[in-house]
Amino acid sequence: MVLGVASSHAPAVLLPADRWPSAYAMLVGDVPQPRAAAAETSETNAVARGRIDHGVATLRAAIEAARPDAVVIVGDDQDEVFGPAFNPTLAVFCGSAVSGSTLPRFRDEPGLDRRVELTCHSELASHLAAGLTRRGFDPAVMTELRPLSRPDGIGHAFTRPAQFLGLAETGIPVIPVFLNAYHDPLPSGQRCYDLGRAIREIADGRPERIVVVGSGGLSHDPMGPRAGWIDQRLDRWVLDRIAEGRGEELTTMFSVDSDALRGGTGEIRSWIVVAGAFAGLPAHVVDYVPLHHAVTGLGFACWQPSA
Repeated sequence: MVLGVASSHAPAVLLPADRWPSAYAMLVGDVPQPRAAAAETSETNAVARGRIDHGVATLRAAIEAARPDAVVIVGDDQDEVFGPAFNPTLAVFCGSAVSGSTLPRFRDEPGLDRRVELTCHSELASHLAAGLTRRGFDPAVMTELRPLSRPDGIGHAFTRPAQFLGLAETGIPVIPVFLNAYHDPLPSGQRCYDLGRAIREIADGRPERIVVVGSGGLSHDPMGPRAGWIDQRLDRWVLDRIAEGRGEELTTMFSVDSDALRGGTGEIRSWIVVAGAFAGLPAHVVDYVPLHHAVTGLGFACWQPSA
């Protein structure tokens, strides 16, 4: 495995800053907002837009420099493909291609929503699923994408990073790995860390140059009871752990059930997977942007092992 990447996938990453206020209003509804939110203006949003663009460009350049043959994307599903009828803790897509929309809530606004077509590495995905099974994991294996809940295709945890990290544009084959982050029963931090270590072990036994991307987080609760609130202490604790190569400390993160760790904050599990894949290696935290207009603590990080 040649590179690890973790990135938030909030709509604000793809939306122009002048669309942030309407998206913000949509995602927070009638939830009372923290005082800090009032300090965000068009001027501060423009600065945040620049920081987000720099974070994305840095990760995109790292992926390009890594020259991957395949990219494993670890992300969650928010009743897009799965739903109450079937909701696996872990699933690996082993088909040849998937597609989906980046911003389906904005499809009525010209130029915002994009349809992303992704080539998949079915042989490597099948090898990954088999290797995980041998290591004590029980992934659901999918060879076709037949959404149970919405007709848009694969969810935004996959389409958005594929779009802004250039994977769709370059046609690099991807392997979607679905990791439950919202619906009980939820995987523990330890299980996510162990999953990352298993993915690394399997990848290192292959000839391909493989990149793993953790999609989601950091603290946020879109359209939930804490929508618009950002837990900066929690986010900075997570980022400090990975920056210092102490990702194993994240294994305790979900050992206590808490409303603060529910909602979108549960997507930090994807970051824990990447930390597990690069156990002991300090990450480069490119930036952290606690942006109420994004309804998210936006984070961008990468792990680059020495050659």
